[in-house]
Amino acid sequence: MKTIFENYNTQRDPLIISEYGRSIQEYVNHLNSIFDRDKRTSMAYAIVEMMGTVNSEIKKQQNYKEVLWGHLHQISNYTLDVESPYELPSQVEVQKKPEHIGYPTTGIKFRFYGRNLQNMVDSLIEVEDKNTKQELLNLVASFMFNSSRAWNDERLSNEAIAEHISRLSQGKLSLSSDDFEVTQDNYVPKKNTNSNSSSNSKKHSKNKNRNKRKSNYRRY
Repeated sequence: MKTIFENYNTQRDPLIISEYGRSIQEYVNHLNSIFDRDKRTSMAYAIVEMMGTVNSEIKKQQNYKEVLWGHLHQISNYTLDVESPYELPSQVEVQKKPEHIGYPTTGIKFRFYGRNLQNMVDSLIEVEDKNTKQELLNLVASFMFNSSRAWNDERLSNEAIAEHISRLSQGKLSLSSDDFEVTQDNYVPKKNTNSNSSSNSKKHSKNKNRNKRKSNYRRY
């Protein structure tokens, strides 16, 4: 019974990259025990080929061979000394935390418009040509009207749109209801007729069964 637990998984070293299994990790550990560098390099190439066979999904990547060599170096705890065809990554580079991508921290004043409307209004402020600015203003106002209609089922008046644009522009665009034209989309909400039809069919079947029971009923 003692020999069964001599090589138990809980007593082994943890797997560094589990996708390749313990056999690959043991082959990589054996590399460091090979004194001849040329022989060690030749065996490293063979192990990389085995890793590509074991983890075949990695071959879908364009630079999968470079990734395999990086994984080989990672499994060896960055102690492998071989003639690699690629520049092997260091432990600092692999464990380096990614930079913060900078999520927007400002809130959305009107959620049913979305965040892009704020960018549209900011761009509208910078336009100097009057004709271009008027066309963009009509597009922005139409977008606001149709967005509110689609998401809130509400038809905004020109006065409300002008007020919203003024708030979004922080007072830089002071408009009246006659300063723009709204183009309404041909949007007609689809009525959900499935629920009505199913409920009507259920009622019809209930009435039909009720009539059957009445016809089969006999009074003695």
